[in-house]
Amino acid sequence: MKWTLIFLLGSCLAETALGWTYHYSNKTMNWTQARQWCQTTYTDMVVIQNQKENDYLVSQLPNRTRSPYFWIGITKNHKNETWTWIGNNSTWIGEQSWAANEPNNNHSTEFCVEIYVNGGENRGKWNDEKCGNQKYPVCYQAQCNATSCSRGTCQETIKNITCLCEPGFEGDRCQTAVECPPLSEPDNGYHSCSGGSQTFNSTCQFNCNSGFRLIGSPGVTCGVTGVWSGPRPACASYKQALLAVAGCGAVSALCCICFCWMKHRKRKKLSQVRQLEEATNPASESQG
Repeated sequence: MKWTLIFLLGSCLAETALGWTYHYSNKTMNWTQARQWCQTTYTDMVVIQNQKENDYLVSQLPNRTRSPYFWIGITKNHKNETWTWIGNNSTWIGEQSWAANEPNNNHSTEFCVEIYVNGGENRGKWNDEKCGNQKYPVCYQAQCNATSCSRGTCQETIKNITCLCEPGFEGDRCQTAVECPPLSEPDNGYHSCSGGSQTFNSTCQFNCNSGFRLIGSPGVTCGVTGVWSGPRPACASYKQALLAVAGCGAVSALCCICFCWMKHRKRKKLSQVRQLEEATNPASESQG
């Protein structure tokens, strides 16, 4: 049914490519009908993302010496609104997209756009038109689908599909998780990783052999850039661990003593200042 409809309506452009393909009909329609036809037969009315795509589209369309030309998927609902591409809400408009003196909103309701495909200086330029006028629809067929990019967003350009990968994934289809460098076993200990993997978001736990105690965080996680989180723990004998704890305690005690001494000194100095002030104030009053 689909191909019968295309044949009857005169569709004749369908270039095979990795990215989206362009298609048009030889039957004129108003803008709303044109979009409906594109959505029914292909993906949607054509969306242009940059000047390169604009030029390529024109090169694929048949030349016409006069109106009607071709509808493209950029529109607005009110006079003071910004021109917006259907589907993706893009507002891209090139510096030289419009034909001379356009858009002029000549009839106050020219809220749809045609693209010129004549042989003059306006070839490839845009003109705002009343949406009820009859033009030829230009559509695109998307090649991106749910399986195009395993862990990413599929982005289409001319003859190309690009996958924008989620953090922690890489590859032309975002199919590979970022790997962290292999972890070495700690002295007198061992480690194990979730799922046996050392890739993005996997966690590895460290443990010590009998008679040894773990010093430091027991787990590390593989990050989005392929770097393990935090320092590696170490396994120490119980004697070494006790010495380490004692050393930490001694340092803490020393810090506490220093803090208390400084606080005491500060209090003593403040007390001396007050005594001096109290001693001098009566003398000042008697002289007055």
